Amino acid sequence: MKAFPADLEFHPVSPKLTTYRQLVNVISLVCFVTGFTVAAVIFNAQVDPGFWHGLSYIPAVWTLLYDLGVMIVTPYQVRVHGWAEQSDDLLIRSGAVFRKYEAVPYGRLQFVELSQGPLQRKFDLANVTITTAGSTATIHGVPTRQATRLRDDLTQRGYALLAGL
Repeated sequence: MKAFPADLEFHPVSPKLTTYRQLVNVISLVCFVTGFTVAAVIFNAQVDPGFWHGLSYIPAVWTLLYDLGVMIVTPYQVRVHGWAEQSDDLLIRSGAVFRKYEAVPYGRLQFVELSQGPLQRKFDLANVTITTAGSTATIHGVPTRQATRLRDDLTQRGYALLAGL
């Protein structure tokens, strides 16, 4: 088995990705906790009182705890996320708690997609999705200019290696 190169330098994603993800987390927290709480209040107003009335708030509490946990982990996830361009493949690193390394060979590229949502455009972020014959890999939170360069570079390398077949 080939050893993982220790001297490999990964390009980090934009630090704005942390702010973007935290904003999405806050929107999710407010919407879901409010929705579950309102549903529990309406349910409790319609039903005779009992010891289990507090149980109707479990979805709201669970969502609150989950979103708070995600908000704590998000800065670490963004700090770890990145990519490294090698001579024959692209390595993508992600995951704060459970690390994940993906190698995408240039010769197997089918297409490279660049996507942005409206909030991502506001933060000048893009997602680069690389599709091969057997899998899909995504780099989230790349600055738009760098994402465009990466897309063009990967496409060019893919064509060069594909022409040799």
